[in-house]
Amino acid sequence: MTIQDLITEADYATARGVSVRTVQRERAQRIGPPFIKLGRNIFYRPQAIENWLLEREQAQPRADA
Repeated sequence: MTIQDLITEADYATARGVSVRTVQRERAQRIGPPFIKLGRNIFYRPQAIENWLLEREQAQPRADA
């Protein structure tokens, strides 16, 4: 993995359709995906985002017939 493989905080927020501030708030509350901090910059690994999303996957509840 190289630094070019990482996703910036702004790109991650755009992909999710939320503001950068929302991503920052989730990170502060420790409810977002794992991140990498290099200096003042925040990056995300695509695999870490995918794993985080899979952990939150929920099955559709069955409707009673």
